Amino acid sequence: MIPRHRSLVPLSPERQAAIKAILYVEVKREAVAGWKEGEDDIPYARAFFRFLFGKSKVSGKMLNRIAGVFWDPKDRRGSLGQWESAFDVFIRSEGRECPLPLPSELANHIFPEFAFSHADRREKRRERVHQVYTRQYQKQRNDEEQKYQARVGQADVELAFQTPETLRAWYQQWSQQDIRPDDLDTMFWQWSKRFPSLRDVLGWYAYGSEPLWRLVDEVSHSTMEMSADVRALDQWLLPNKLGLRL
Repeated sequence: MIPRHRSLVPLSPERQAAIKAILYVEVKREAVAGWKEGEDDIPYARAFFRFLFGKSKVSGKMLNRIAGVFWDPKDRRGSLGQWESAFDVFIRSEGRECPLPLPSELANHIFPEFAFSHADRREKRRERVHQVYTRQYQKQRNDEEQKYQARVGQADVELAFQTPETLRAWYQQWSQQDIRPDDLDTMFWQWSKRFPSLRDVLGWYAYGSEPLWRLVDEVSHSTMEMSADVRALDQWLLPNKLGLRL
């Protein structure tokens, strides 16, 4: 066995005593049927203190020699008997249970592998929860984007059947449907290319930054001055020819 002072990761005296105590109790129970069963005893704590201090019965001075433990006889958090019982549970569970009055940090010192695995599980659990919420959030965003694109598509379809005379009604409806201004602008300029009558009307605004409502007003005012032939041509340029009487 490699001496502790030459090992890469020296074991603390408390950890060595805990490991020996667990092996001692397990070997005893395998070798002697019914060993300590039915007795009011704390075999893990007794063995731990014996391997650590040479005595199985703990004292206040012995407790204070354990790293991370502070015992004060004036402190009513626990009697020596309660400390012994808590140590028995702690050693038996290999640090998984750390009942009072033991400090919660004791497992980090005596059973660091459990503390590491516990922290690792906690981190993985936190990561899984984060992934679940991320997927839920992404799914919600995707659903919202699909619904939004459906609204944009519907608005674009309805715009395709509008003439300059009916543009205002379309704009008043769809500008209230939470569609982004940029998308409305794109639809409007694509739609306007269909009508030669709007080239002169919108030519001044093609490279400007006028809001869409102003452009719609400009188109609506221009239709009041259009001749019947121009209006008929605009109607003819709509895609639904089946609705027209030729």
